Amino acid sequence: MSISVVCTIDNNYAQHCAVMLSSLFQNNKNEDFTVYILTDGLSSENNYKLNKFLSQSNKKFQIINIDKSLLRNAPISHHISLATYFRLFIPQVIPSNIDKVLFLDSDMIIRQSIDELWQKNIDNYSHAATIAVGMDEHPTAIGLPKNSLYFNAGLMLINLKYWRDFNIFDRGCELISQQPEKLQWHDQDTLNILLHNSWLPIDLIWNSQVFMDDKELPISSVYHDRYEKLNYAKAKSDPKIVHFVGGGSAKPWHYACKHPFKHEYAKYLQDTPWKDTVPIGKPSLISQIRFRLGVGSKLRNLFQILTKNPV
Repeated sequence: MSISVVCTIDNNYAQHCAVMLSSLFQNNKNEDFTVYILTDGLSSENNYKLNKFLSQSNKKFQIINIDKSLLRNAPISHHISLATYFRLFIPQVIPSNIDKVLFLDSDMIIRQSIDELWQKNIDNYSHAATIAVGMDEHPTAIGLPKNSLYFNAGLMLINLKYWRDFNIFDRGCELISQQPEKLQWHDQDTLNILLHNSWLPIDLIWNSQVFMDDKELPISSVYHDRYEKLNYAKAKSDPKIVHFVGGGSAKPWHYACKHPFKHEYAKYLQDTPWKDTVPIGKPSLISQIRFRLGVGSKLRNLFQILTKNPV
């Protein structure tokens, strides 16, 4: 059995895609993977490294270049590039004989076997996904009924036949072109509008989102039962897949990241051609020495003051 995995990246995410795939391969050693990477083009260095990593992993793979001109009307923001919309291309560019794929964002770490996830029957659904944590009120902002479930598009077990029959690509591009002001969360909003009530909600252990580590749901919350049913507690303590959602220091390749599973990114990074990459924002050795000397000097001065003026 071969598991088809799809990733969408731009040049900035080549390294993180390799780290995510490294975690996937190492925790699913008995699985046969075929990896499809959708991109708008990589630098020669990143292309070389990514090809080297995938070849050495002995996995079948294909790097597919996307025509960005088809998304010229898509809204973007300072931290969201056009690459986020590449998910819409999946039913168009994946071979027509493949009816099911597992889409994985590159800012994830796969910690355990995905066999149970892959075996889920989605014949009667557009896809399986988890809810987007903390976005329970968002559906009404995009015109969906109150209390609708809203999924995070970072992990989707996709029924490609459904997406093709439903013409997701063309309908998605049309929605983006006609109502861009409505799409605060870009293609995720687009997909939630188009696939409302057609998807299968799955446990949050398959897409444990960073907000879980910062916020407890109050017992009185109107959504408490929803989160309890979707295994919220287990997703925090021992998730099968960790998703580092958010920007800046929420990402584990930032020195200031405080996510409890940050170290797992660093572990799998060592098995990629990017293993010598320094975390963003890490102080230089000279800066660290200066900081320590400065702290030491302040402590000495404080000690002198206290000993001269004992309480």
